[in-house]
Amino acid sequence: MKVSSNKLKDVLKYYADQLTKIYDELESKSIMYQLIGHFFKYERIDFIKSQEIRLSESELLTVHFAVKELLLNKPLQYVIGETEFLDLRIMVNEHVLIPRPETEELVQLICEREIAKNGVLRILDVGCGSGCIGIALKKNLGSTDVYGLDISENALKLAKENAELNDADLHFILCDILDVEKWNDLGTFEIVVSNPPYIRESEKKLIRKNVLEFEPLHALFVKDEDPLLFYRKIAQFCENHLTKNGTLYFEINEAFGRETKEMLVLMRFKSVEIYKDINGKDRLIRAKKN
Repeated sequence: MKVSSNKLKDVLKYYADQLTKIYDELESKSIMYQLIGHFFKYERIDFIKSQEIRLSESELLTVHFAVKELLLNKPLQYVIGETEFLDLRIMVNEHVLIPRPETEELVQLICEREIAKNGVLRILDVGCGSGCIGIALKKNLGSTDVYGLDISENALKLAKENAELNDADLHFILCDILDVEKWNDLGTFEIVVSNPPYIRESEKKLIRKNVLEFEPLHALFVKDEDPLLFYRKIAQFCENHLTKNGTLYFEINEAFGRETKEMLVLMRFKSVEIYKDINGKDRLIRAKKN
C-alpha cells in the first residue's frame, strides 16, 4: 500500500485515484464514500467532520483488499455484500442479480395498482433471485401470501436470509418454471410477477464487463432465436394458475415491448399495458386474466 498517511482524507483520495483506472472520477469518489461508509458505519456528514481521523492498520487492510476486488471489476454491491432496494437492505452475492432501479419501478407499479385490493393476495414471483421483489411487496401491500420461485438453490438460500433480515414472512419454492410438469404443484395466484432473463445473447457486447464476469448469466441472457421464451411460458402457466381477473406483471426488454404485448393479447389476456421506465424506454407490462 502506498497511501501517504492513514488519515481518512488521504485514504479516500488515494483509493479513489486507484479506481479511476476503471471508473470515471466522480464514480470513483462515490464508490469510495460508499465503501468507507459501509465498513465503518459513516454517514456522508461524518466524512466532513472526520477528515483527520486516522484508520487503524486492520481498517486500512480492509479498505485495501476491498479496492483490490473492485479493481478486478467486481461490483461494489458484491464487495460489500449488500445493496438497497426501495429502502430495504438486501444482501447480494454472485448467485443473484444485483437489483436495478427498473425493478424498483416494477414493484412501485404493482403497489400503486394493487394496494386497494381486499382480502389476502396470493403473489408468485417467478425467478425471485435475492427475493427483493417479493419482500418489497410483502412489506408494502399488507395482507399478502407471497411465494418466491427460483431454479437456483443458492439464490433461494440467500432470498430466505433476506426475508428474515427484513422481517418478511415469505414461502420459497425450488422449481424451473420451464418444467411444465411441476406447474400443478404450485397452486393459483391473484398476482404473478417476473423479471425473467431478457437480454439476447447477441447483446452481450453491450453489457459492462463487471456484469458479465460476476453476475449469474443464466438470470440475464436468453437465446436470440427465442427471446420471449420465459414470457411465453409464464403466460401459459397463468392460463390455469392465475385467478380470473388476476394480474400478470413483467419487466421486459425495451426492444420487445410490442411483441410481448401482442403475444399476451393473442393469449387472450385483457387490458394489456406497456409502461415506460424513468429513461423513457418500454420496460414494464401489466396484463389482466380473462
